[in-house]
Amino acid sequence: MIKLRNKMSSLLHHPKKLYEYLMHTRFAHFFIVGTTGVAINLGLTAFFAELVFGRENYFSAYLIGLSANLLYNFTLHTLVTFKTKGNHTLRLTAFVAYSLGLAYVQAQTVQFFVDRVGVDWYLVVIGSVILVFSVLTFFLFKFALFKESGDGGGREADAGV
Repeated sequence: MIKLRNKMSSLLHHPKKLYEYLMHTRFAHFFIVGTTGVAINLGLTAFFAELVFGRENYFSAYLIGLSANLLYNFTLHTLVTFKTKGNHTLRLTAFVAYSLGLAYVQAQTVQFFVDRVGVDWYLVVIGSVILVFSVLTFFLFKFALFKESGDGGGREADAGV
């Protein structure tokens, strides 16, 4: 535990080391893909809700944005973040099931905490919940869903940018 704390302290005090660590572990790639996926989701949802279906059908627009987001995230996590080579159909099925389940759990978690701290804090709660679940999801993806057999968690040999 002390060794981990010392490593984290060292990384936080040396930005270049932190950057190299985030790139090596693939967390930076994971974060960038996730962030751009959310932007795609919101952009498509807004486009279809405002210009195609109308606001009253926002949920249909949201489903289009969500579908595009999931396919985008899965494709880039497969090709760029974790560079996996096989079992794509099984991985996609597990990825979609996990992502939809996670969306439900996140929504319930946000509602639970907002009910306790008040609606004035909803953005802080949403951001915090997304951050916590994103870190957990990164480790699940790295060491399980996108792990190649005999890999140890991601394609470390291909960990360059």
